[in-house]
Amino acid sequence: MMEKLFKVLKNNLILVVILLIIFVEISFLERNFLFDLFSNRDENTASDSVLNDYTKEIIEKCSKENYRPGCYDKEIPKLLDRISMEDAFRVTRVVQKNEGDKYMYCHVLGHNLSAKETAKDPDKWKDVITRCPSGTCSNGCIHGAFQERFRTETMNNKAIDELIPELKTVCEARGTWSPTGLERASCYHAIGHLIMFISDGDINKSNEVCEKLPESYLQMCYDGNFMQIFQPLGQEDIDLVKDFAPKNQKEAELFCSKYTGLKNSSCHQESWPLYFEQIKTPDGLVKFCSYSSDVNKQNMCYNALFYVVSAQMNLDLVRIKEFCLGLPDSRKSLCFSNSASRMIETDYNLADKAASLCKDGEALGVGDQCYKELIQYSTFNYHPNSEGASYLCNALPEPWKSQCFNKL
Repeated sequence: MMEKLFKVLKNNLILVVILLIIFVEISFLERNFLFDLFSNRDENTASDSVLNDYTKEIIEKCSKENYRPGCYDKEIPKLLDRISMEDAFRVTRVVQKNEGDKYMYCHVLGHNLSAKETAKDPDKWKDVITRCPSGTCSNGCIHGAFQERFRTETMNNKAIDELIPELKTVCEARGTWSPTGLERASCYHAIGHLIMFISDGDINKSNEVCEKLPESYLQMCYDGNFMQIFQPLGQEDIDLVKDFAPKNQKEAELFCSKYTGLKNSSCHQESWPLYFEQIKTPDGLVKFCSYSSDVNKQNMCYNALFYVVSAQMNLDLVRIKEFCLGLPDSRKSLCFSNSASRMIETDYNLADKAASLCKDGEALGVGDQCYKELIQYSTFNYHPNSEGASYLCNALPEPWKSQCFNKL
């Protein structure tokens, strides 16, 4: 059979060339542009060929930039003039495949995509939230919709109070939207950012509004408030807090000392950009989280900062493992488990990588805690019995795999 095929090809040079071109094209598409892997396609979805063309265009343009992630954050949103937000996220998926470890964390892009989509019709901002994809770009999409709707709108305290009933429901299930625990948490976090905008940077009013939302998400809302102060993304964010935002570590410590309880914890944790060089080392992170003698506050700090550090390392397994190994024995387990859960919080497709990190932790005796944390998040990060949840469970070795499926 094969001999006959070779004879045919040998006698038909044109056919050989055609087949070679087809093979190369298919190979290219399989490697970089697998749009058939995406689900939930509807009548407004662009064709694969159109999305392929746009994706190649983006990749080619950004290949000339020194920092390609920043280029993607700006260029992909421009596609919304031609395709839907959903298709733009599909393009993002393929760009991520092409970039490998270099563009796993696309939270800013998620912001930018939903912000531009919301700008088309600000009255539909809540609908945009329900269209945000799960398990992509660390749920930045939800944040962008909030901020774009209210970015240029300042309200007095009375108007803000009148908005609270709506804020109490916007993150909860409605219609066909049934948010995961992670999506709800991200949504309430976005409310923290939102209130800072509409209160014209009034941190005390923003904290007050958070306290009227579900208590289980209070911390997330506080984090949004203080993150807006310490981690502004654009010029509007900078202008919002420029008159009072701490500019150095000493000012940050003085500023955060004004608050107690969860507010104090959120303030300190979100001030990490002012300690960036320090927290990049294990000893520096220990020093940062030893700001209080309260063990609970220290634990909260580590929980938050391991998420930060792993993202800053582009979720690189080798770097994360090395970092965790440099910590005191009492913190190694949390480092491995939190870094693993950070991966599936960032992108559902990173389940294999998260499981691999837990396996690395087995040699240190911290694998069990790492696997347990991933199982815990199987029902928080994912929709019940979803493909993403099954993918996570299948990525785990036994007996954790069975435990994971039993929890779904």
